[in-house]
Amino acid sequence: MIVSLPTWGLWLEPVLPPLELAALAQEAERAGASHVFVADEGTERDLFVVLSVIAQSTSRVLLGAGVTNALTRHPVTLAAGFATLAELAPGRIVAGFGTGGTRTLAPMGLEPARPYTTLVQCIDVVEELLAGKEVTIEGEFAARDAKLSWSPGPLPIATAGRGPKVERLGATRADWILLSGKQIDLVAETCARIRDAGKSAGNAPRIAWSSYIGWDEDTLENVRPHFTYIATDMPADLRRAAGIDDDTAARIQTIMLKDGMEAAARLVPDEVVRRYAVVGDRDRTVAELARIRAAARPDMFLLPVNDYSRAGDFVRSAPALLADAGFGNAT
Repeated sequence: MIVSLPTWGLWLEPVLPPLELAALAQEAERAGASHVFVADEGTERDLFVVLSVIAQSTSRVLLGAGVTNALTRHPVTLAAGFATLAELAPGRIVAGFGTGGTRTLAPMGLEPARPYTTLVQCIDVVEELLAGKEVTIEGEFAARDAKLSWSPGPLPIATAGRGPKVERLGATRADWILLSGKQIDLVAETCARIRDAGKSAGNAPRIAWSSYIGWDEDTLENVRPHFTYIATDMPADLRRAAGIDDDTAARIQTIMLKDGMEAAARLVPDEVVRRYAVVGDRDRTVAELARIRAAARPDMFLLPVNDYSRAGDFVRSAPALLADAGFGNAT
C-alpha cells in the first residue's frame, strides 16, 4: 500500500525586495514545496505585489496570503486583489485571513473593538464577491452595492489565529488552517480538536502546521526574534505560563515597534523558544518533527524562514531535513 506523506510549504515574511522573495519561492518550488504563503505586515513589502511577482516566477506551487486582515485592507479591496491574482495564476491562489496582530496593527494606530466579528464579516463579503454576488453590508465595515462581475470565481480560504473562536471558525468554514504559534506539546490535540469540529460542521479543513525550526549552533539566537511579536500577541494565560509577565510583554512590544524584533529579542526567555519551536541538533530536530507528524497528522508542514540574512542556504538545506522527518513533496 502506498502511503501519501504530508507535503511541505514555505512561509515568507516580506522583509526582502520582491525579486529576492521570488527567488526563494523558486528554490522552494524546485525542492518540491507544494505551497508558498506570504505574510501581510503593513510596514513591509506589499502582499499583493509580492504574490504577483512570485506568481510570475513560479509555475506549480500554490500561493496564498498568510494572512491578511479586514482592518488594514477593506474587504472589497481584498476580494479584488485575490481575484486579480487568480487571473494571473489560475488555480494557484489561496485567500488567507486572520484578525491582525500587533506588528501589523500598531503602526497604523488600530485597536479593533471586535476583531473576530470583523474577520467573520470579511470572509463572508470576500466569498460573496468572488462568487460574483452583489454585496451591501453595514457592520464592522461598510460595503454598498459592491460587485466584481469579472471575478474568475471562488477561491480556497485559509484562516490563522491563536484564539479558540478563530480556530473553530477555520474548522467549520476554511479549506486550510494555518496552525502557527502553538505550543509544541499542544499541536496534536489541537489538530484532533480541529478535525472533530470540522466533522461536526460537515467540513474537512486541511491543516498546515508551522513552527520555527533550527538545527545549528546559532539556532536559539536565529529563532528568538520571531517570538517578540508572538509573545505579545499570544493569549495572556499562555504568555504568562511561558514566563512573560504583563510588564515584560509591554516592554517587548515597545522595543519591537521602536527598534525592531532583534532589539526586543533579548527579553524573550529561552523557555518560550523551546516551548514553541523545534530546535536542537539535526538528529533531534528530525526526530521531534517526525514525532509530531505521527501524532498530529498535519496535511502540510509550513516552513518559516528563521534568518533572512542566509535565507537561500536555509531554503536549500531544509527540504532534506523535512524529508527525513517524513514530510514529502509535491513532485
